[in-house]
Amino acid sequence: MDEFAVAVIGAGPAGGQCARQLAQRGIPVLLVEQHSNFSQNNYSSAASPLETMALFDLPPGVVARYWTNLAIAATEKEQIWYGDQPRGVVFDFAKLRQFLADSVEQAGGQVWLGHRFLAYKQVENGLEVTLRRSPAEKVTVKTQVLIDATGSKRAVINYGQNGQTIKADSSKYYRGIGTEYLIRVDQNIHQKFADTLVFFLGYRWSPQGYSWIFPMDNQQLKVGTAIFAGQHRYLGQLKPIRFYTEAIIRNYLRLEKNQYKLEEIHGSVLNYAVNQGDTYHRGPVVAIGDAVSTVNFLGGEGIRHGMQGANIAIPFVVDYLQGDPQAFEKYEQAMKAHFAEPWQRTENLSQRVYLEFGDRQIDLGVTYLSYLDYDDVLDLLFHYRFDRIYGGITPLLLKKFAQFSQQCRRWLRNLRRFFLI
Repeated sequence: MDEFAVAVIGAGPAGGQCARQLAQRGIPVLLVEQHSNFSQNNYSSAASPLETMALFDLPPGVVARYWTNLAIAATEKEQIWYGDQPRGVVFDFAKLRQFLADSVEQAGGQVWLGHRFLAYKQVENGLEVTLRRSPAEKVTVKTQVLIDATGSKRAVINYGQNGQTIKADSSKYYRGIGTEYLIRVDQNIHQKFADTLVFFLGYRWSPQGYSWIFPMDNQQLKVGTAIFAGQHRYLGQLKPIRFYTEAIIRNYLRLEKNQYKLEEIHGSVLNYAVNQGDTYHRGPVVAIGDAVSTVNFLGGEGIRHGMQGANIAIPFVVDYLQGDPQAFEKYEQAMKAHFAEPWQRTENLSQRVYLEFGDRQIDLGVTYLSYLDYDDVLDLLFHYRFDRIYGGITPLLLKKFAQFSQQCRRWLRNLRRFFLI
C-alpha cells in the first residue's frame, strides 16, 4: 500500500495549488483526479485580474487570452471601459490545471489521473483511502491528512463513515446554475471581442442572473449564462437557461447558427454555503476551494479565490503534520477571517440584484458605474470595494442637482414674466 503524508482529492485550481505548495515544501503528497486527462473537464470560464499571474507564479502558457477592455450591458444601458494595456487574463483551464499537476511531479509529488474517490476509514496513525481506478479495479492508499478539493460536490468532507453521504441542509445554501458555449467565429467577429470581457445583466439578456462573453485564442469565444435559483420578486417562470445564452449569440453577436461553429456545451450547478456555513474539517479531513464556498457568488469568480484558500490552508496542514491537533480549527478561523467581510457583502447584494431588482434598477446601476473610472470599476468587480461607488455617484448627484437648479431658475423666470404681464 502506498503511503503519503497528504492526499488531495480533486485536481482543479485549489487542489492543484495545494498539492503544488505541499510538494515544494518536501511533503509527500498525492494529487488525485477522476478524469484521465485535463481536457476532459475544461469547463471553467476562468476570467481573472492580471495580478493573479504574479500572485501564484503562473507562466504565460496557461493564458488563453489577455483582456484589456471591460463592457457591462443591461437592458437599456451599455458601458465600456477601454484600457491601453492588459488588465486581466482568461485562463485556459486545462493548461492551468496541467501546469499545477506538472509542478507537483517536478517537486517530487505524485499525480494519479483517472482515479475516483470512493471511501475512507480511520486506521491507526492515519486514514485509508479507497479509489476506483477502473470499473473493476480499486486501489487503497494511506495518508495522514485527506483534503477535499472536489468543489461544491463536497464528496470527501460529506462522506459518512457508514458509506452514506452526510446530507446538508439545503436551506443553508444558495444555488447557481450555469451553462456555457464554446464557439468558433470568423476572424472579424473574434477581433471585435478579442480584448474585451463582456458581462450582461437585466431581463433582456439574463433575468435572475448574469451572462458573459469571454475571448479565447484560436478564434474562439466563451458565451455563458448563470441563473440564481429561487423565486424572483417580479419575474414568473424563466425559459430554459440555454435560451439566454443563444439569445446573446443571436442578438448581441448577431450570429445565426450557420455563422459559427459550436465546439462544446457544458454546465454545472454550484451550491454555495450562506454565511460561511460549510464544514471545514472533520478530524484529519479538510475541505478547500469550492468545497468551502471560496467562489464569489455575486460575480462567479472562483479560480483566484480557490487558490488563495489553498495557500491559507498550507501552514495549518504543516502544523498538523508536526503534531498540532488544533491546526484545522485554526485553519477554519483563518478562512473565515479572510473571506468574511467581502463575502457577506456580496451574498446580500447577490440576493437583491438577482432576485429583487427590476430592470430599471439594474439600468440605473450601470449608469452609476459609468461615472467610475476604470480602476475603480475593477476594484469593485474583482476586489469588492463597494466604497468606490460613492466616489462615482457624487458627480452624478451634482450633475442632477445642477439640472434641477437650472429648471427651477427657468420656472422662476417664467413666473415673473407671467406676473409682469
